[in-house]
Amino acid sequence: MAKALVRMFFSWRFATFLIFGGIAALVNLLVGRALYTLPGPAALLPFWMAVLIGAASGLLVNFGLNYAFNFRYRGRSAFAQLRTFVIVALGGVGLTALLASVLLGLAHWAGLTEGLTLLGWHLSTPFLSHAGATALVTFYSFAGHSVFSFNAGLRAFVTRMPSLIPSLRRVA
Repeated sequence: MAKALVRMFFSWRFATFLIFGGIAALVNLLVGRALYTLPGPAALLPFWMAVLIGAASGLLVNFGLNYAFNFRYRGRSAFAQLRTFVIVALGGVGLTALLASVLLGLAHWAGLTEGLTLLGWHLSTPFLSHAGATALVTFYSFAGHSVFSFNAGLRAFVTRMPSLIPSLRRVA
């Protein structure tokens, strides 16, 4: 199992997933910033809505790039895969918030409250906690999207669970 995990995370697919995630993050930030700084949209949309639209834009770009170029599963419709992608991504959002809070608590417990300065940039402890959680959740996201979003989906996995239990008992 360890070899399978190493192969999964040291692969071109994972590297491509990271690149597409970076592009999606850039789209998220640029769309959001445009909506809350340009006079027309900024007058119509509250800040939170601009950020939400930016995040949704990034999510759609991430799905589109990974669907078209990184994952080749076509046993379900693109819409069905997008639906699962959103569910897995929302799980990642919750996990990121939880891990960032835990990391921040650990940093404060360890006395690391001032952050650090790197190449002239001050990085606060909350930012470092957020960044660390985001990095950790990247592994969850890749595994979740590989197994569920760009595969047979959550429903197929749940219906297969009874047949997987005997094989799990053999491993334990």
